[in-house]
Amino acid sequence: MSKKQALTEFHRGSILAAAERLFAEKGIEKTTMDDIARVAEYSKATLYVYFQSKEEIVNAILLSGMVLLKKKIHEALEGNHEWLQAYDAVCRTIVRFYDDNPTAYDAATGAIPLAQAGETVQKSVSDILRVSSEIDAELADFLVRGAEAGLVHTQVPPIEMVLLFWAALAGMVRTADSREAYIRERTGLSREDFLHHGARMLLHSITRADQ
Repeated sequence: MSKKQALTEFHRGSILAAAERLFAEKGIEKTTMDDIARVAEYSKATLYVYFQSKEEIVNAILLSGMVLLKKKIHEALEGNHEWLQAYDAVCRTIVRFYDDNPTAYDAATGAIPLAQAGETVQKSVSDILRVSSEIDAELADFLVRGAEAGLVHTQVPPIEMVLLFWAALAGMVRTADSREAYIRERTGLSREDFLHHGARMLLHSITRADQ
């Protein structure tokens, strides 16, 4: 990488880091380009040198997050040769990813609609969807391996099972965040224990009863 390219990546990274903090604090809709420029300590004119719109910034954050999520899930699967241990590792990875990257997590689970206005934005959306499909495909292959090992019993097609898994786990994560105090009061469970039990319930729904 040339010095110029490295400098460009540094500036883009600084802008994206500032934007992500603002999105987490204020929400995407309420965050403006002026806000991002102020927090990143750039002029608005300089900001537009690197990103033409807020939508482009959002999609850049989402793509970076999706690539990271794909890497972390792959590492969880490759680092645990026992299927059940790998399942637990994937669930922990996804929960940690939500904690560290809530905006990208919402994109991964479909909670954030992807803006597609403009050629640059459309390209980033295409890349996000491609990475998302690659994640789903790797998880589907993981379920196929579980079936071949005699662990997974469901007759639902693997890719459909993956989408149901995302929907269920995403709902549990959001419930654990929005009702953490209530869950602790009613069950005595910490957020971590609640999510672990929920992930285990999902596991029992697709594995043989004698496992």
